[in-house]
Amino acid sequence: MTSDDAIALLTIIPLWVVVGFRVHSRRKRNEPSRGKDALLWTFVALAIGTTLRLSPLEHAIASLTGTRDAAILPKHLAVVAACLLLVGWVDSAVPARSPEPRWRRLGDLPPRLAIWAVAAVIAIATFPGTAPARVAPNGDTDFINGQFGDGWGTLYLAVYLIPIGIALTLSTALCATAASRSPAGAFRRCMHLMAVGCGLGVTYPLYRLTYLGYGLAGAEFPLSEDQFDLGGNLLQIATILPVIAGSSIRAIDIVVRALRHRRALIALRPLWVDLVVVLSPDTVRRHFDEGSSLVRDRWLMRHTYDRLDQRVVEIWDATYELLPWIEEDLPERALAAVRAAGPTGDDAEAAAEALCLRIARRRAVDGEPHAVPSTVEPLLALRDDQESNALWLTRVGSYYGSTRLDDIEKALTTGAEKVGTA
Repeated sequence: MTSDDAIALLTIIPLWVVVGFRVHSRRKRNEPSRGKDALLWTFVALAIGTTLRLSPLEHAIASLTGTRDAAILPKHLAVVAACLLLVGWVDSAVPARSPEPRWRRLGDLPPRLAIWAVAAVIAIATFPGTAPARVAPNGDTDFINGQFGDGWGTLYLAVYLIPIGIALTLSTALCATAASRSPAGAFRRCMHLMAVGCGLGVTYPLYRLTYLGYGLAGAEFPLSEDQFDLGGNLLQIATILPVIAGSSIRAIDIVVRALRHRRALIALRPLWVDLVVVLSPDTVRRHFDEGSSLVRDRWLMRHTYDRLDQRVVEIWDATYELLPWIEEDLPERALAAVRAAGPTGDDAEAAAEALCLRIARRRAVDGEPHAVPSTVEPLLALRDDQESNALWLTRVGSYYGSTRLDDIEKALTTGAEKVGTA
């Protein structure tokens, strides 16, 4: 494998990974989606085209078919198809607005099919007249450098590069339009990233065509062949990776949220385990049946939102069950005691709630009588947002298991005036 092949793998591997994930997602979806399917086929065509760049594969296809440079034409047609498919997907993702600018019509299917068909016919007709690819001692094949100064080769590559430039220019404009018409969020970030990638991609055909123009003019190009190839490879990486990242931003958001929910599940586990024992026997038995283990919390990434929501609800239910063991003035006394020991603000509120839960849970488990008068007010300061609730309960849980509250708890339950340091 040559150094150019190693660089090519920086785009080939991510492309096939994306294709694999999108195929898996399509199977799970079990229903067609024009937008998602168009993007899938965009990446399939692009993955095929970039894979055909690999020198061992080019040599193998040439040997198998008995035709020199046999991989070049399908590779180029696949890349052109991928770029035109990308235009269609981005066009379908642009929020509608009336009236639309006339240039938007170029994103329709008939113009894109016409561009690809014309490019394919001319490319097939001119390819036999191209010069052979140059083969380096290490086996690397270099088709574009082989066409330097060759008329037929320059025409063929112009037919390949110009549609790419048109398609990426359209995609850049469409991505920018979609971003400007969308509110802040994942979709807008997706469009911004893809606009950057497509915008950089426009420079790729200009870069190659400039090189070919030097050849036709009989002038010497400022860069060596190796430098020219490296520049082209870097432009491809700078184009493809932002497009992959942009198109995957929603999936990345889902993964990030799942990881955040997983962290919250693990952080809430000690508090939940301690409080769930006061719930109904059916609830406890269900968790035994489902195997609600720490291993499951750490490694099972499915349904993390639902599992976290259930955990928050069960902690709330347990807190409600413990209210009869909490004196009416205990929350106020606990907050005053915690503040006297040092914590302030939200930390004091969380520590006070943790203290009340510790005291009430111990009394309930020990079979002590209900407090008189007991509180009827909700103990936990929960919000409407699940993630905010999980974050707050995590803070409460950090105090619930802390030994710093032991002296304060003892003072509250025995009536001692001296309060230990929190």
